[in-house]
Amino acid sequence: MSFLTSTCYSQTNSIWTEADRKYLIENLERTKLEIIKQTKNLTPEQWAFKEDSTKWTIGQVLEHLGLYERIFAQEADIMLSSKPEPYLDSLSLPDTTYINWMNDPSPHKAEWNAEPLGFMKGNDNLTFYLFGRNHIINFIKNTTYDLKSHYTYRWGDEKRRSIHALMVVHFGHTDRHLKQIKRTKSHPKFPK
Repeated sequence: MSFLTSTCYSQTNSIWTEADRKYLIENLERTKLEIIKQTKNLTPEQWAFKEDSTKWTIGQVLEHLGLYERIFAQEADIMLSSKPEPYLDSLSLPDTTYINWMNDPSPHKAEWNAEPLGFMKGNDNLTFYLFGRNHIINFIKNTTYDLKSHYTYRWGDEKRRSIHALMVVHFGHTDRHLKQIKRTKSHPKFPK
């Protein structure tokens, strides 16, 4: 059974609070609803519009976000099977560090496993994204895990981040791509 679908684990003296849970849920829901708003009623031509050969279509952006829904869910699932390490919380970076990183306007390079292939058409990209996002939101709503006591191993021991921080990166990443979608839609050649 996946840890992301399980709520049987309970930990006393949790560092992760109900306020933390609310913060993640509100931001994951907010970004999900904004994605829906920005892609509602797009035509097939609008989904497939590219500013130039170096840019992604809105469909590819949604596919990329949908891939990250699965990547981050899997990363959290794996790390929740590890022993809690609450002592690492004192070394953790604040949420604003991750939000500022995602707000940095300099280009980021997608990992190979999150590069969109562009095979899905139109609204299928939104369906793909929403399936993963709704799964993560339901997990955050119902988990009894202390998400500030389980850490990822990205970038080595000195830069580990909690599952809570992973989810902050996640909604920040969505905000980053929402800006990209808005730029694409405001392009003078965007189909009307």
